[in-house]
Amino acid sequence: MLNRFVYACALGALLFACGSREEAPPPRVAPPPQVVDHYSGHWRGLARVQSTLPGAPQQMDVSMTITANNPGQCGSFEYGSIGCSGVWNCLSSFDSPQMDLQETVRFGGERCPQGAQVLLRATDNPRQIFFSYRNAAIAAEGTLERGDMGR
Repeated sequence: MLNRFVYACALGALLFACGSREEAPPPRVAPPPQVVDHYSGHWRGLARVQSTLPGAPQQMDVSMTITANNPGQCGSFEYGSIGCSGVWNCLSSFDSPQMDLQETVRFGGERCPQGAQVLLRATDNPRQIFFSYRNAAIAAEGTLERGDMGR
């Protein structure tokens, strides 16, 4: 009887050992790809103006801040020489080679028409960005420099 018990225990141990395995380590998960953000920050510079309007300025100073990579409002602007300011809604993502913005004027609407289209494009220099502005009567383009918020 003791032999049967020993054989049964040995067989049970053998079956248990054959059926068990070491658990494999969990699969490695690659980190998410780094999103390239060419646009966030504060930018300043001059844009050359082309216009059919009499008395339109030949250039406008642009100060803008792009603040968030999200759909909807993502930045603000001020055109100092024209005297208007407002916000932008981003129509494309921050990792795009160019960013399309829809403008909403909040101050100076009598000088700046609503709904201008703005395009930003990354350049080879991370401290510069190409700026393009279009509405029914005015077009402006220029290169803006990345700047400190305190300047």
